[in-house]
Order: sequence, then C-alpha cells, then structure tokens
Amino acid sequence: MAFCSRKTWHLWLGAGFFALAVGGSLAGVGWIRVWFYQFAWWGYICMADACIQRIQGNSLLVDRRRVFWTMCLVSAAFWFGWEMVNLRLQNWFYLGVPPQIEQRWPGSFIAFATVLPGIFLTYELIGLTGLSWGRGVRPIPVTRAWYPWFLGVGVIMAILPITYPKVFFPMVWGSVVFLLEPINHRLGARSLMRSWERGDLSPFVRLLLAGLLCGIFWESWNWLADARWTYNIPYLNEPKIFAMPLAGYLGFPPFAVECYVFYATVSLIWGGRGWEADDYRASVRPMAPAWLRWLLGLGAVAYGLWMCHMIDLYLVKGWLS
Repeated sequence: MAFCSRKTWHLWLGAGFFALAVGGSLAGVGWIRVWFYQFAWWGYICMADACIQRIQGNSLLVDRRRVFWTMCLVSAAFWFGWEMVNLRLQNWFYLGVPPQIEQRWPGSFIAFATVLPGIFLTYELIGLTGLSWGRGVRPIPVTRAWYPWFLGVGVIMAILPITYPKVFFPMVWGSVVFLLEPINHRLGARSLMRSWERGDLSPFVRLLLAGLLCGIFWESWNWLADARWTYNIPYLNEPKIFAMPLAGYLGFPPFAVECYVFYATVSLIWGGRGWEADDYRASVRPMAPAWLRWLLGLGAVAYGLWMCHMIDLYLVKGWLS
C-alpha cells in the first residue's frame, strides 16, 4: 500500500493541522493559541489513524467510522463525568477560556471527544510495533471469586476521594476499573481479567504505556495553549513538568486502563461490539433497542451541556481578554 493513498490521505490532513497548531502557537498567533489543543489532538488522531491503516489495513477512521464517531460522543460524556468529580475535588481549573458561549461550549465537546480516540489509537499503534511485554504470563484461574473484592475496592476508591478529597484524591483514578471490570467479565465484553485468564497481560501493559504517552502529549500541548488548565493539588505539587506535578504523571497509565474498561462496559449497549479490528463486528449479547440508544445519546449531549454550564460557574478561573 502506498504511504499516502485513498485510505491514508488523512495523514497529510493531520500533519497540516498539527503543523498549523505548533507553528502558529510558537509564532504567537492568538486564535491558534486559543484552539491549539483541539488542532494538535485532531491532527495527531488523523496521523495515528493513517499510520494504523498503512500498517494493518484496518483503522477507526476508515473502516470503523461509525464506531469512531460513537466513541467521540462517549469520550466527551466520559470526560464530562470527570469534570463533575472535579467539582468536588477541585484539582484542576481552566484559564484563558473564550468568553463567547457559542465558541466555548462546542470547543469543550470537540476537545473532550479526543480523549478515548487518542488513547485507543496510541494503544493500537503500540500493539502494531510487535511489543509483547506481558504475553505468556502464568494464567489465573477462571473464576468469579474476585468479583466482590473488585467491587469492594472500587466502592472504597470512589467514596474516599469524594468524602475526603484533600487526602484521598489520587484514589479516584482507579475506581472505575474495579467497579466495571467484573461487569465486563460477567457479561462477555472485552475484559482485561479474561485476557489474564489466557495468560496474556499485554493489553494491560500497552494501555499503561499509551496512558503515559498521552499524558505527556496532554501536558506538553496544554503548555503551548492559551486556553489551558492548571492544577491545584493538595500535596505532591512539586516538582513540575509543564503544569503537571511530576507525581501526577503516575495517574495517566491507570487512567488509560479506566478508559478501556469504561468503553467495554458502554459497548454492551450495542451488544458488546468493541472498537478494535478483531471485535467491532462481533456481538456477545442482544443489542439495546434503537430508542434506548438514541435516548442515551441525547442524554449524553444534554448532560455535556449542563456540565459546560457547571464548568463555567465553578472551574473557569480566567477568561480570554
């Protein structure tokens, strides 16, 4: 396959977006610096997808397009959920935000829609390098005995940060895995524990690496933007790389695992069809009725709009002048 073909032309689109973002930001072009994050991430997504298409001939934007756009909506709703958690934690705030609501709110959706695609495309790219760390480990027994332990740990990790946010805030970045992984395992969705039962921890390892890489991208690209976030961490606040305290980078690998587990649970709505090349057409159970899928989609949009309002009220600390 030619490096740039009918199926990989978006490589150059992405490169153009990314070059425009970096060049305009370094040159001090105001409107580009405001929207730098969106330009950079969508540029990266296009380039990463084109590389995946070039290597394996099957990618999200080309062959799994419906999955991709659904993922973008799920991604925005997922991150708005973390914004709601942050209303309690107060760990990050936004600066340099455009005062025009018709720019600000769509910009939030466009930015948050990149979270899951960015992580999953990075995960897929790492897999295509042939990295096999974690493969061939000793399998764990096939059992459901761990379900109550996972759920118990998940509940504790969810409640403590909300109850005592200044002390236990780091624990929130693992709670979703423990709460949802038993559901995925029980109902036949993609499950990291099921992979371990087969002696394969490589998906888990690749997710950790993808989370770390994306964390570096998030923080470095945030640093180049005028519309950006800043942190208010109760402890472990120094030293910093870009705006993020060094210890905070430890949260990105488990966050990627959370993204994977969360999306696997959501995929049960359409019968457990995943997003990866080998399972995006495979159902493991009946799909939810169309009216329910539409209702959930519209509900996700309405929830996102409400959260945009809440972010404006409580998490924006500086407006673009």
